[in-house]
Amino acid sequence: MKLYKFRSLANIEYTLDILLNERLHCASYKKLNDPFEGIFLSVMHVGGLLNSGPLNFAPLGGHRTVKKPQSISELPIPGGTRVCSLSAEKSDVRMWSHYAGGHTGIAIEIELEVGAKFLYKVDYVDQLREFSCSLLTAPESYEILKIKSKHWEYEKEYRIISDEGFFCISGRIAGIHLGLRTSENMREMLLRVIGKSFPIYSTKLNEREIAVELNKQIN
Repeated sequence: MKLYKFRSLANIEYTLDILLNERLHCASYKKLNDPFEGIFLSVMHVGGLLNSGPLNFAPLGGHRTVKKPQSISELPIPGGTRVCSLSAEKSDVRMWSHYAGGHTGIAIEIELEVGAKFLYKVDYVDQLREFSCSLLTAPESYEILKIKSKHWEYEKEYRIISDEGFFCISGRIAGIHLGLRTSENMREMLLRVIGKSFPIYSTKLNEREIAVELNKQIN
């Protein structure tokens, strides 16, 4: 499966770290651009039982269900809360605009297996997902972090979710796609640094589909 990491070249050292060390940085979920990251709807069943004799129980005040927004940080053992975002979408103009410096950056093509450890396909929902919580049960953090609102559906996101700062992609980089506005200086720098290690492609506009597509390999 081909996935893409969109990168601005404004802080090129971070992009070169991906290309030269073949690893992806996983940031704390709190640093992601969606303020709803890590928030879910906690569902708790409250109420008690009154013992009215051997093996006979009657409701004490009845049972009721309480729902309230809650954050991963409030869970007793949050687990993996570091995230690296990838996309199955390489042609959407918005992806290049938002995550690749307004088309001045690049998209790194990465080959990963479906079902790879720590890799999750994002589910897009209309409202906060509900999870049952109690003193004994709580959702796993990856169950919460693989969910986003429908607003983000165009991103076709896959997420690496773990407790590690980096995710190894040694031998997984399949190519580098240059943005439509990547400068000549940046092109030359990437060509010198990368050489023939990975194929580097230019891109072009597809006016009919209003999309970005590959043009040709330049190294």
